[in-house]
Amino acid sequence: MIQINVPATSANLGAGFDTLGIALNRYNKFYIKEIEKVDFINENLVYKSYRKVFEILDKPIVEVEIIIDTDIPLSRGLGSSAACIVGGVMGANEILGNLLSKEEILEISTMIETHPDNVAPAIYGGMVTSVMEGDKVYYCQIPIKNKLEFIALVPDFKLSTKMARGVLPEIIPYKDGVFNVGRVGLLLGALTTGRDDLLKHAFKDKLHQPYRGDLIPGFNEIMDFANYSGALGCYLSGAGPTIMCISNEGNLGFKDSIKVFMENNYPGWMIYSHLVDEIGATVRAD
Repeated sequence: MIQINVPATSANLGAGFDTLGIALNRYNKFYIKEIEKVDFINENLVYKSYRKVFEILDKPIVEVEIIIDTDIPLSRGLGSSAACIVGGVMGANEILGNLLSKEEILEISTMIETHPDNVAPAIYGGMVTSVMEGDKVYYCQIPIKNKLEFIALVPDFKLSTKMARGVLPEIIPYKDGVFNVGRVGLLLGALTTGRDDLLKHAFKDKLHQPYRGDLIPGFNEIMDFANYSGALGCYLSGAGPTIMCISNEGNLGFKDSIKVFMENNYPGWMIYSHLVDEIGATVRAD
């Protein structure tokens, strides 16, 4: 039996659209066991990703039973799809005797996901910036100086990535591009040097949040309340609809304030607190 733990991820971090992602200490667990044959057609994303590795390496498929223990909410902007893809790819790699390097696991996972902003931190842990040039993924892990808490405000409805991408404009004003470049630079500088006072400004974005926010009832109200109630900053996690608030670890005042506000105004939403996962996906074989 192989057990693979894959962390949740939060992508974009405001202005770092399709580039930045961070791993959080919430996990999906995948249990994979070899079997003689499959008696049914398996269409889940974990198994599809598992099979893809055998196709790419031109190896005969080894049939497996996959049990999934999910703790990452589906279609909420917390990397549930990326976790399934990484789980399937790493499971196949383990069955095949670890033929793939981490970089190759990243490239295959990105091929399936089509972009690396979630799969990269899911594999490597911590905060990762990544880009694609052709079929090649270039990535860099970014150290965060201070201990931060990532408080996820998770709505009681799903938002598909397809719908969230469908509202984005094909062309943006030049000044909006400049705005985001500046904020990404400020964000990286603030996180690596511990300038938490800059985060509220650094998480601002003009490429996707203004458009996707219209799909989320209460988006602007919640963001405004969080920013003025002690959060270091907040942003739309991935394609949404989860809103991520950042605070210093152990800031109970903010956590209490946002909990009361959400219970009174958006009672169907869930609130989860996370720290950064620094390790990424892990494999254990019994």
